[in-house]
Amino acid sequence: MKVIIVEPEKQVLRKVIRTLYSIDSSIEVLPVVKDVETLLKRINTSPLPDLVLVNRLLLGATHRNIEAKLIITSSSNHLVYLAFRVNNLDYLQKCLLKPKQTGADIHPLPTRSNYSGNYPGEELAPSSLQQAVKKRFLVTYQQKLLSIAVEDIAYFFSDNRFIFFKTFDNRKFLIEYRMDELETMLDPQLFFRINRSYIISINSILVIHAYPGNRFKINLNPAVEKEMIVSRERILNFKKWLGE
Repeated sequence: MKVIIVEPEKQVLRKVIRTLYSIDSSIEVLPVVKDVETLLKRINTSPLPDLVLVNRLLLGATHRNIEAKLIITSSSNHLVYLAFRVNNLDYLQKCLLKPKQTGADIHPLPTRSNYSGNYPGEELAPSSLQQAVKKRFLVTYQQKLLSIAVEDIAYFFSDNRFIFFKTFDNRKFLIEYRMDELETMLDPQLFFRINRSYIISINSILVIHAYPGNRFKINLNPAVEKEMIVSRERILNFKKWLGE
């Protein structure tokens, strides 16, 4: 299923995508749209989405006149998304652009620059962020399907443009995700991306050594042949992650 999300805030967007992947890892998120006007311009473009999620705050008071088939809310109901099938976007367009019969002025669609209401950056999940992270990976191993819990994974890594993960019992599995996608899907308290090629579990760290250039070198379990260096731009966040 292809999904377009209408959301200007990157932090909130990551949480929405993480939630979608936790529901169905096969969901494909198309290039994000930051406002409703841009969405309406893309109605007839390709590829077409199967579903569109629109942050209700971007619709302003107009949302009261819009009937969505599906409404998704956060635990505190402050963050609400209206969901539309692509063949219903013409209905959305009419609701947003059609003048009211009372002759009232049409106000511009609210964007981040002109919206003055509250915009809480809360996780889009039934109760907590813990329910939004991916908990298992389905992989193929010796012509069999296995479901691997994330707690059993020591690290994810890229090798010749392929993405793998290794379990603590030293088994290696190929997965069809990008490293950037994995960052949004994994529990940030359990996993950290130390450089472009590796996302490691806190439980995989054996020893952390000082390294030239104000960096760190890490010994992992299972062992890795090449040196595991935390990239310089990630050092500060790495220290914060270790202290959480």
